[in-house]
Amino acid sequence: MENIYFKSVTVESAQPGKLRNISSVTKAADFLANEWPGKRGRLHGLAQQACLEAEDGDATGEMARSVFVEAAKEAEIYVENTSWVHY
Repeated sequence: MENIYFKSVTVESAQPGKLRNISSVTKAADFLANEWPGKRGRLHGLAQQACLEAEDGDATGEMARSVFVEAAKEAEIYVENTSWVHY
């Protein structure tokens, strides 16, 4: 299983005031399973599934990224403009 990288996505972490940059399918899957601070709605489950499929070669990293972003938006933890964030 190869780690698939994608354009970084910035989200709020479980620690107040701390942001996380997620830049790979493996990091996204780990964040979804272990560190997700927002609500775990329908899109959260779909994002987990998309990450698993990408890790198995059945989906692209960009597809997993796209669903991860939508899940983060649903949970209200997505940070849009992050040109100044380096974490």
